[in-house]
Amino acid sequence: MKRQTLIYWLFTIALVLMSSVVFGQGTIKGILMDSVENEPMLGAEIRINDKEGNFVTGGASDFVEGAYEISVAAGTYDLFCSYMGYATFKKEITIEKGKTLELNINMFEEANVLNIVTKTASRFETSVGKSSISIDVIQPSLVDNTNATKVDEVVDKVPGVSVVDGQANIRGGSGFSYGAGSRVLLLVDDLPLLSGDAGQPSWRDIPVENISQIEVVKGAASALYGSSALNGIINIRTAYAKNKPFTKVSVFQTSFLTPKRPVTAWWKRDSIEVWDAANNDVDDADTLNPQFLSGRNGYRKPIELGVQFAHRRKIGKYDLTLGGNYFYQDSYRAGAYERKFRVTANNRYRFSTKVNAGINLNFNYGQSASFFLWNNTGTLLFGSGSNDANHIYEPLAGTITESTVMRFNIDPFLTAYDNKDGRHRLQTRYYRVSNENGQNQSNLSHLFYGEYQYQRKFKVESSFFGDFKLVAGAVGTYTFSRSQLFGNADYRVYNAGAYIQGEQGFIKEKNSENTKLNLTFGIRWEVFNIVSPDSVQIDPRNPQLVENPEPNSIDKTGVPRPRFRVGLNYELTPFTFLRASWGEGYRYPTIAERYIATQVGSGASSLAILANPELKPESGWSAEIGIKQGFKIGNWKGFVDLSGFWTEYQDMMEFTFGGGDPTATAINNIFFQSINVDDTRIRGFECSVMGTGNIGSVSFNVLAGYTFIAPEFQNWDTDTVIQTLSSSDYNILKYRNVHNVKFDVEAFFLKDKALSVGFSLNYNSRMENIDKAFEDIIFNVPGNDDQFGIGYYRENFNSGEFTNISARIGYRYAFKNADDKEIAAVKLSLVGKNLLNQEYMIRPALVDAPTNITVRLDVEF
Repeated sequence: MKRQTLIYWLFTIALVLMSSVVFGQGTIKGILMDSVENEPMLGAEIRINDKEGNFVTGGASDFVEGAYEISVAAGTYDLFCSYMGYATFKKEITIEKGKTLELNINMFEEANVLNIVTKTASRFETSVGKSSISIDVIQPSLVDNTNATKVDEVVDKVPGVSVVDGQANIRGGSGFSYGAGSRVLLLVDDLPLLSGDAGQPSWRDIPVENISQIEVVKGAASALYGSSALNGIINIRTAYAKNKPFTKVSVFQTSFLTPKRPVTAWWKRDSIEVWDAANNDVDDADTLNPQFLSGRNGYRKPIELGVQFAHRRKIGKYDLTLGGNYFYQDSYRAGAYERKFRVTANNRYRFSTKVNAGINLNFNYGQSASFFLWNNTGTLLFGSGSNDANHIYEPLAGTITESTVMRFNIDPFLTAYDNKDGRHRLQTRYYRVSNENGQNQSNLSHLFYGEYQYQRKFKVESSFFGDFKLVAGAVGTYTFSRSQLFGNADYRVYNAGAYIQGEQGFIKEKNSENTKLNLTFGIRWEVFNIVSPDSVQIDPRNPQLVENPEPNSIDKTGVPRPRFRVGLNYELTPFTFLRASWGEGYRYPTIAERYIATQVGSGASSLAILANPELKPESGWSAEIGIKQGFKIGNWKGFVDLSGFWTEYQDMMEFTFGGGDPTATAINNIFFQSINVDDTRIRGFECSVMGTGNIGSVSFNVLAGYTFIAPEFQNWDTDTVIQTLSSSDYNILKYRNVHNVKFDVEAFFLKDKALSVGFSLNYNSRMENIDKAFEDIIFNVPGNDDQFGIGYYRENFNSGEFTNISARIGYRYAFKNADDKEIAAVKLSLVGKNLLNQEYMIRPALVDAPTNITVRLDVEF
């Protein structure tokens, strides 16, 4: 009895104590919203401090409605709410016992380009000012205002970035590569979008009509993203639906003016001689009238036109984003054309505040013809023949390749948050590419990709240490490929990896979660294996198979060692950020780089592309130091960024023209092939400016930069083969421009910025070194054997240097209701490119477009 009585009183006392605690507390709850878009702020951080500035408790808004609810002891506190890219909200609150205080919070975007949010460099939301590596962010308005029909057209405006014949190049990290291999990893919503067999980006697949922002990371990022991120990353983030449905339809037409030298305008002549793929007779040129021909080859007056649409809406917990595009082109390069159709559908369902899942779909279909070499003539063996640079936009016989392409990807994903706010994310992709090409160059590939990733921010209660951020994951890829380009054999690629990256903050500011010093470190282990036939074809002119020295690549390369990355960022003042980073990178050869065996051209002008099954992986590292200085001068805000970088590669892979026996004296011993050229080094510096401001009632956006690189072979003095294959007699890597200047400014006039006027400039210095065989095809025999007239053209017309000036103007009229809320808008734009009408090569035998004018109409509702 006494024991029962004792238990009774203990239980009663416990209830009283618990009640005193519970009833001594109150609750604050509400919803966080964007003040302009009226969208919920998902995952915003909420902090409650006492009046002395000490942290008491906190939480975060949920991932469906932006709602929050926090219990705290009765009293008076300061509530802080922060979200990346928004001004911190602060309010004094008083909590009463047993009562609930409702506080809905509207947050305002902070007009400070240093607070632009990016996720690519660390996989966590980070402002560009706090990043330990160089990163640039492009907003979708620049895509629309420049009428970029492909993402590479607007990426080319970023300082230090260039796109040559579809291949991205960051700070001279890549040269010319004919449709295979990339040192820049292309991502769409964090998923790689490179073909499984060739590692080639498909810029036309990216939904330009539904872009949220484009993030460009400069420098090795293999520790997080693996092979192909050796030189950097381009990550396209697509837009999600918001509370207000959005629909946009755009149509445009581009017309091309007469080139600087009218004689090169083949479409203005009465007839031209071209190779017609439809006749299947590559040795018999056809005389065509380009003004009246309406066949599928597209030998007509150059024109581009297109239509695209975007639609985004929420239906309860279901988010839907649709996009579509049709692009029609008859190129200024005779015989090249495009007829492409694409449709995308992004679907996401939010099951609860902690779980969402979806599936993204992208389907592309089209017909096209690509242009490889011009039809200029040059001096032949021992100086016979004569130079003629009047056919720069016409194809060499047999070098037009027609294709019927079907590509689609299916991307299921799942995101879940645990009770400790850890994020679990599963992303998968099936990517199928089918190219039905002429000249026995068809290919088919299937790529399966899966990645699991875990993220968590560990709260650290300390006056010195900040929170610790962790991201870890595992990834796997399987590719199957069969292609006429690879001897109609089956190839399989297996790739698996695991990574972990942490970020620790130090020197915490008083009454704030901000830390002045942030250290980032990461490691990745990855294994790669190509399973190929025991015998392969090396030379397309010789059907004989030879023994494959490496049918199972992992047997020779072994399991690679881990790759590391470390970076730090120090906030010297609220507007001054110092950074330093060092990261390792690596890249495995693609199937195409090792095993492609085909020909380009026909008859005596045919050029062979040979396989190289002994091609080795390349590796390297990249280091950078930099300072980002924010400024506020009157109503101008922005930053100036200055950085120095140093990159080294071992066994660099390059697509090279002029392979074979260095003592060869016959044209058939000269061919294209991917080879390990040498160990290389690229040093340089970059200065960029980004800002916004007003002059009177006119507002401006500015983006500008200058990049200098010193690219060189590490063994130039002792490697005579490298010297023999180079057109330059001094040490510089091939297909690089030492100086690059980018400048873009846009001004907005009238109420609601209705009138916009933009101007851009892109300057490249001379391309000082190319493959010697392009200028002198039998380069070991005395005399000038300039078969394609490339040497003559570089000496007398252009060697890769240019100043490309473009301008744009647009007027947007908004329709509003009685409450002055916009309900629809119409915008008419005029865009002019290459206004100086410069004639310049972007790579040997490929000249860029003459002056062209685009008219574009956008309708939003």
